[in-house]
Amino acid sequence: MLNKIIALCLFVIILQTGKLSAQQAGVLNKPVSIHLTADSLIAVLLKLQNKTKSSFSFDPDLLRKYRTTPIHADQMPLSTLLEKVFTDLPLTFSLVGNDIVITEIKPVIYTLHGHIRDMASGEAIIGATVFVPALKAGILTNQYGFYSISIPAGKHEVKISSLGYETKTVTLILNKEQELEAELTAVANNLAEVHIRQNLTPNPLLLNAQNFTPAQLSHTAYYAGETDAVKALQMQNGIKAISEGSSGLFIRGGNSDQNLILLDEAVIYNPSHLYGLVSVFNPDAINNLQVYKDYMPANYGGRLSSVIENRMAEGNNKEYHLNGGISLMSARIAAEGPIVKEKGSFIVAFRRSLLDVFHNKFKLFNPSSVYYDLNAKANYKLNSNNSLFYSIYGGKDHLLSENSFSNNWGNITSTLRWNHLFNARLFLNVSAIYSNYSNLLDLNADTLSSKSQWSTGVKDLTLKADYTYYYNPQNLIKFGLTSTYHRFIPGETNKAISTEFNIAKDRSLESAAYYHQQIYIGRFALNYGLRLGIFKNAEERLDVFDENGNRLEQEDHKTFINPEPRVNISYLLSPKQRFFLTYNRNYQYLQLIQNSTLAFSSLEPWIPASATIKPQHADHFSAGYKYSPNSFSLLMNAYLKKMYHQLDLIGHAQIIQNPDIRNQLKAGQSNAYGLEVEINKTEGKFTGVLAYTYTRVFRTIDGINEGNRFAANYDIPHELKLTATYNFNSKLSVQSFFTYATGRPLTLPTGYYQHDGINVPIFEGRNTSRFPDFSRLDLSAQYKMESPLSKKRNLGSTISVGIYNLYNRKNPLYYHLNTNAAEPQKSALEYAFGFYPWVAYSFKI
Repeated sequence: MLNKIIALCLFVIILQTGKLSAQQAGVLNKPVSIHLTADSLIAVLLKLQNKTKSSFSFDPDLLRKYRTTPIHADQMPLSTLLEKVFTDLPLTFSLVGNDIVITEIKPVIYTLHGHIRDMASGEAIIGATVFVPALKAGILTNQYGFYSISIPAGKHEVKISSLGYETKTVTLILNKEQELEAELTAVANNLAEVHIRQNLTPNPLLLNAQNFTPAQLSHTAYYAGETDAVKALQMQNGIKAISEGSSGLFIRGGNSDQNLILLDEAVIYNPSHLYGLVSVFNPDAINNLQVYKDYMPANYGGRLSSVIENRMAEGNNKEYHLNGGISLMSARIAAEGPIVKEKGSFIVAFRRSLLDVFHNKFKLFNPSSVYYDLNAKANYKLNSNNSLFYSIYGGKDHLLSENSFSNNWGNITSTLRWNHLFNARLFLNVSAIYSNYSNLLDLNADTLSSKSQWSTGVKDLTLKADYTYYYNPQNLIKFGLTSTYHRFIPGETNKAISTEFNIAKDRSLESAAYYHQQIYIGRFALNYGLRLGIFKNAEERLDVFDENGNRLEQEDHKTFINPEPRVNISYLLSPKQRFFLTYNRNYQYLQLIQNSTLAFSSLEPWIPASATIKPQHADHFSAGYKYSPNSFSLLMNAYLKKMYHQLDLIGHAQIIQNPDIRNQLKAGQSNAYGLEVEINKTEGKFTGVLAYTYTRVFRTIDGINEGNRFAANYDIPHELKLTATYNFNSKLSVQSFFTYATGRPLTLPTGYYQHDGINVPIFEGRNTSRFPDFSRLDLSAQYKMESPLSKKRNLGSTISVGIYNLYNRKNPLYYHLNTNAAEPQKSALEYAFGFYPWVAYSFKI
């Protein structure tokens, strides 16, 4: 009986459902006659609702942006009429109960991905823009020229562009996950005439890093005609050099050791040749140079002020070339070509100084001093999803003093990388990195048998994995892990029986996990990230002995765990204007022990945070505004940086052969603030940059200057830079560079007293004096010798001439304290180079 009742109920339900469906179908089949002019979609639906006595359900906010064309219907079924109304609109309708519900059609999303490369060489183009104008969506290529962008299915016009290249437009029909490999052709005219307008970029927030290409660097010839990456950076706004011929970079109130300098991801601990006159970066081996001095993405860590990342060139994968050049400073040669055409390539570059050939003499070394660099790199594309890269660098300085004592130092790095593409959206880079910095100094001795050497250095082994997930054009995610094993030699005596003057060694493990995301919401763009750093240090004990006086091997251990949040918010006031705010929290676990001269020393040892030395950390706040109309740009940026646990040596402390050096370091706080203003003319035959920076840096350290605040050694309040270029045509261009800066602080004696015929200086206060103001004007010209064949194969040669320090300004290098009581009791200034004409030549065959 129960089964019959259930069956009867089911039959009634089915019968009623059928009646209801018929009624609903009747609503959509109802014939309609109506004539409507073009109007908003909401108004049209309301008129249809009144006409048909039907019930429409929709979200007004969703439909408010749509309009219809004129509509004419005679006895047309309502469903057909609605299909006509929604023609070319991403909308659909369905019957729910007696309501006609209007919803948006969710587009089918596919991912377009690939690499952007140079047409002539096949090398990856870093920071190229892949942009879909109709969608106002785009992305920049990463450090390997890879991009990924997810957009709706359909026909799209894609614009691919990069500074110095002709824009390429590709029209495609996207109906599946698709790979688009593209090559760009370098522009035939001078690079300075090319300008990619801001509205062609996916979002200006992506341009947090300053990018420099080899072509841009070639326009910044320095002393003796040498093209140098670090000197090019010193010409940029907000990046200071404290004296002539120094490779130190002082960025936004930070010290020179607070910059993370990378060569193919390997740390360069000393980026200088000849005490800073030249950097270690061979211009023939550079693909791209990026500088982060404002917002620092979470995948970078370990320094407080900036990241300077140099990507080595990969080599031409299409044809073989030989290029190089010669200046009064050095000679260089580089060979490149395919391993397997368009699948793998190599480059080998060598550079050697010519000081001993031309007998050029700088005040800190004699003409027999030499340096060299060797760069080599190879890459191979295993398949469409896997590529391998291997690069090595070796550089060495051999500097001789007048009395034949020497100072030798150098860097060796090696990087093995594997790129893997899991799918069109997920990119992985795994790197194994080796870095070795060593320094060897001859110590003075009365006899050759007692002569010894003092050595310092750092060795690193790093393993890291970096993931990039391209969720959609408005959402990019990066995350990864990194771990570095450090071995520090702060200082030890070689070829000596006694080790009593050695500084304790350290072993450290520095690890980090990070997450970084950039999101675009309307006019707002957000970059944020979190880096969690773990630093474990083991420092050897030199003061533990057994009962027989034999030193025991013991270590002090210390672990630090610190989170590092970073955030950057950008608001587009208009397509040509933006306002942005930045906050960075950074920790630095390595410290360079520096003397007061800062400019001309390669002997400073690196030491890690330990049981007695806390890690440095900084809070960096900045606010900026950028206005970029078609032919020029205006950039203003104000910042405040508070740095904690800053170390400084007590007065007259000796670094070499001082085992107690750690106890002579005092910790305190450093505060920096400043304003940067830059006007950049970007189009036409005449281009240039006018930049002004106001910066103050003060330190307060217990035990130094009686605990009172004092100006840091690199406190340079005012700095003005003017760079100008005039392109007569595609072959001839003229450049000039002018800089003016306030003299940096130093500590000079306020008086002397005599002891055994020697002037003994009397000091009162730290950094109470200043060097004279600094200024210099350089001029240079370049002439490119081309032929029809050279244009076709991107070959040719360039001759450059110039004058360094045109008006022969005597800029000071350092003070020499006079200790001879028979001479006047005053300090003497040592000056740098004066007026210096030069000529240089470069070629590519």
